[in-house]
Amino acid sequence: MCIFKSFVFFEPFMLIDTEKRKKELLFPHEEVRKNQENLILDIEQTIKEKKRLVADAPTGLGKTVSALGPALSYAIKNNLTVWFLTNRHTQHTLAVETLKLMQEKWGAKVSCADLIGKRWMCNQEVKDLYANEFQEFCKAIVRKNECQFLNSVKVKNKLTVEAKKLIGELIKKGTVHNDELITICKKKEMCGYEISLELGKKANVIIGDYYYLFNPFIQQNIFGKLDKELEKTILIVDEAHNLPNRIVEMLSHRLTDNMLKNAVLEAKKYDQEKIAEIMEQINGVLNELKTSGGNERLVTKDEFLTRIKKITPYAELVEELEVIGDEVRKKKRRSYIGGVASFLESWLGDDEGYTRIIGERYTKYGPMTYLSYDCLDPSLVTKEIFSKVHSAILMSGTLKPTFMYNDILGVDAIEKSYTNPFPPENKLTLIVPETTTKYSLRSDEMYQRIGSKCSDMLNLIRGNCAIFFPSYALRDSVCTHLTTTKKTFWEKREMNKTEKEEFLERFKAQKETGGVLLGVMGGSFGEGVDLPGDQLNGVVVVGVPLSKPTLKTKEIIKYFDEKFDKGWEYGYLFPAMSKCFQSAGRCIRSAEDKGTVIYLDERFAWQTYFRCFPRENVIVRKDFEPFLKEFFQ
Repeated sequence: MCIFKSFVFFEPFMLIDTEKRKKELLFPHEEVRKNQENLILDIEQTIKEKKRLVADAPTGLGKTVSALGPALSYAIKNNLTVWFLTNRHTQHTLAVETLKLMQEKWGAKVSCADLIGKRWMCNQEVKDLYANEFQEFCKAIVRKNECQFLNSVKVKNKLTVEAKKLIGELIKKGTVHNDELITICKKKEMCGYEISLELGKKANVIIGDYYYLFNPFIQQNIFGKLDKELEKTILIVDEAHNLPNRIVEMLSHRLTDNMLKNAVLEAKKYDQEKIAEIMEQINGVLNELKTSGGNERLVTKDEFLTRIKKITPYAELVEELEVIGDEVRKKKRRSYIGGVASFLESWLGDDEGYTRIIGERYTKYGPMTYLSYDCLDPSLVTKEIFSKVHSAILMSGTLKPTFMYNDILGVDAIEKSYTNPFPPENKLTLIVPETTTKYSLRSDEMYQRIGSKCSDMLNLIRGNCAIFFPSYALRDSVCTHLTTTKKTFWEKREMNKTEKEEFLERFKAQKETGGVLLGVMGGSFGEGVDLPGDQLNGVVVVGVPLSKPTLKTKEIIKYFDEKFDKGWEYGYLFPAMSKCFQSAGRCIRSAEDKGTVIYLDERFAWQTYFRCFPRENVIVRKDFEPFLKEFFQ
């Protein structure tokens, strides 16, 4: 069975072959790339007809300029606002630079606000706080009028003279990247976030993260401050394959015994003996709920509520913990007590589209008991938003199958896939069905076979290469058997921004003699990293990164089975294949790039998995050596 629906195509009503049409669409480049014209015209018509488009458009097609041009042109004429949402810092830079080109080429009246997370724009010492901890800390000091950086921008909710002067200078300057804005505001000891919001009030393009529109609380707050309306929004979602996971993560909450133990210590430190005792009792409730051996099981809302109510009135407890949490944050910014309050409040949420699980998992510090309230359905938030906005473009190089994203996000969109604009002879795609990472077949012998195949491939691929695995543990097991003269670069867990940048620079510098990046699909370098030219000549994707068969995974499959009759595909298969294609996409980034992508696992040749591949010169062969030798000659 083919998984792809018939796509609805727009008829191009006017080609982009004149300077007049380029100016109308604010297209700033001399040439329109092959297949890019169709994307631009489809986006233009989608916006004019107030529709939604799910666009599976490969890397190198020029998605950013194709979307921003028609959107901005229409927005200027019709008094609308373009929201360009992305989860990648590099895409902020690309969007800003694209808008600058439109200004320079056509004199477009671009007013732009480039927003990143409030925490990352904050001048307080908050970089070590988690997002929810920062939000609570920020609320607490603002409510008490104790943020000197905010007070430099506003007094009694009115702009200061200095802030007005800075905003005027920034507006004259034109489109400004958030890094530049943060530097300026740091020197002037002003809140960069508030300055960005003031710029946003006059902006016809706002660049930001997904949560500015898809977090219900933040959206309501930000639209109120900017005096914007959803109905007057042209929405562009970049790297849209990431949106479902980001939404469910944002709407999910977790309470652990470690949080409660830290809350006990915090309560005792601030002489809150009664609260310390209650935290210990709640920890006891978690132990009562979990099964022997720590196996996962489903929990009902009332199972937990009833036990807490026996200890103390629930609503009064939440209120008291929030007050104490605010006081603690004034002294040390982070509050575990406040974190417990946040979870208890979230636990009162709906059951539809959610699951509640008690279980235990092992960490480097030992076993950890957790109680989770997990969202399964991103459309609980996204469906209403997509129905309200003027028009919407969802785009990515890995939106296959488009109908899945249409379904699980509740978009009701036109679906379209675009072909690769690069010369086909520049890319060699191989499926080598020689080994497998299937859990039941893993063994030292299998790891040795995979290591041997990867070694042979590395010796045939000229220059830099990357090998991506389903997990760090599997990578480490395989790579003890790796034999290569290339210098190895091992991705580490939880690398910060500086560590990632330094790691990539060292890897790039190895391109002449050859290096090998040993990474993980879905990790720091499996997506969102550009390695053009000779910086990366080959990618080997080892195995299928299927989710662990946890209770949550089973609940996701069950939920989408009941809703769409596609639980296994939507909850298990397609997300794993998307990670494979994202990792593979690190190799060919422009029309001039040349490289090979190899999928090493017998399952890739099975019809269930093979049907997910784009039909573009995919070769299935065990004897890969002749193909690699010929390609790199």
